[in-house]
Amino acid sequence: MKILEIFGEVFEGKCGKVPCYNTVENWMKKLGLSVYENDRTPCRGGKYAVVVDESIFINSEKLLLLLGIPARHKGEPVKHEDVTVIGMKVSKAFNGDDIKQEIEEAATKAGRNPEYIINDQAHNLTNGVAKSGIAQHIDISHAMGTILKKAYGKQADFVAFTKILGEVRLQYHLTDKAFLLPPNMRTIARFMNMSSWVDWGQHMLHAYSILPKEKQEAYSFVPENKDLLDELAVAVDAVRHVEEICKTKGFNIATCNECKHFIIRNVIGNANNRRAMLGIRMLDYFKKEEALLVDDVQNDNISSDIIESDFGIFKMKKSPNKLYGITPFVLLIPLYPKLVNKSVTDTFNFKERLVNVKLKDIDTWAAKNMSTNWVTERTKIFRKAI
Repeated sequence: MKILEIFGEVFEGKCGKVPCYNTVENWMKKLGLSVYENDRTPCRGGKYAVVVDESIFINSEKLLLLLGIPARHKGEPVKHEDVTVIGMKVSKAFNGDDIKQEIEEAATKAGRNPEYIINDQAHNLTNGVAKSGIAQHIDISHAMGTILKKAYGKQADFVAFTKILGEVRLQYHLTDKAFLLPPNMRTIARFMNMSSWVDWGQHMLHAYSILPKEKQEAYSFVPENKDLLDELAVAVDAVRHVEEICKTKGFNIATCNECKHFIIRNVIGNANNRRAMLGIRMLDYFKKEEALLVDDVQNDNISSDIIESDFGIFKMKKSPNKLYGITPFVLLIPLYPKLVNKSVTDTFNFKERLVNVKLKDIDTWAAKNMSTNWVTERTKIFRKAI
């Protein structure tokens, strides 16, 4: 809005009045609803895949999102302009039957079934996809996180070390030792995001000898756990390597073999039993996913990063007041792919879409698809009390 105000001032009002925030938000909702209702055919009717996931709780609800993406890898990770939102549903919970129903409805709107569905291995999602009868790939990042958790999550040395990391973050906070503190360990998807503190551990090992004596004493637990940190570094580097291959080149027979050979050579080779088991579990994952490939040419997407990005964009833009829950502002998600690429935007008739969608259409859609807005209900009650 500030930018529009500056333009208005520079051009001395010749551009007309600057629209208020609510007006711009209504434009966004109109355009988003237009896209969601009318542009539900992914990949221009060609072969497509679906990425399905549910958000974290927003108030007491979750958003189930289904994205249509190209079924065949394009030689680069999926971008937002490749995405078509083919399903959105808000509920307190989704079971397997709910997931199956949403997949079937989305496929009907899209005009054909997807080639396969990517999910994060959550039980309700895998159950729902299985019930739909459509092949499913497990997102490689979530799969690797699960494998790391199985290998290290209950190991005494790992548990003890991560406990120390949490304690020193509290103990050294706001002290002269704080500049060396490890990154915060995430509560959600901790094993998917452990590379940051493992990398920190390696940096500390390399720098430990040049630290002042006081800092060495404060961080003496790092060299004491050198064997664990070195083992974790190998594991994290291997995960990072195979993920990069599959995300940038796609998942096909050749890349699958490349990943398996790397795991055998760098994870299982000359490893202790624990790291060897990690490598074996990684191989099992690739063997299961490889079974979905029908020939040497098929090159699938196997990452759900794009849907995590969509959730992140929505979370960043939505109101921080959790009482609102999930509102029609969620229509930003189907609109966003139309705004991130100029070639797409140039063919997008903004004016026509704004004219064809009325505010009452948004209200009707919200009444059908959204739950009660607690802030609105509170406002109504307070007004009645006046």
